[in-house]
Amino acid sequence: MYGVESAVHPAYRGQGIGSRLMEARFQVVRALNLRGMVAGSAIMDYHTTGGQISAEQYVQEVIGGQRFDTNLSKQLHKGFQVHNLIPDYLEDDDEFTMGWGVTIVWHNPDYQPYGEEMPMK
Repeated sequence: MYGVESAVHPAYRGQGIGSRLMEARFQVVRALNLRGMVAGSAIMDYHTTGGQISAEQYVQEVIGGQRFDTNLSKQLHKGFQVHNLIPDYLEDDDEFTMGWGVTIVWHNPDYQPYGEEMPMK
């Protein structure tokens, strides 16, 4: 499954809506016995570095827990893994991401290759 950016209106943030939307995606992946999900993710707080470090270093620090990114950190917490950086993911003049994003991948822990018997739930 491929997921694109989703957002919750600012008036409704902090109420778990984003988590419920992501869990609904995971449920579809599991129900369809898909291997997982691939998505694009904006690195929303990259601007806080003031351009002092590369996007690659920034993402490595988020992965390592030395930095918190309001978008990517939450996705990593949900079980996504960073696959690669995406230059020009958003417009270069995007003040938050400075144009950068990442490809993230979530592997379905319940995936059963076809031909193998699926356990009853």
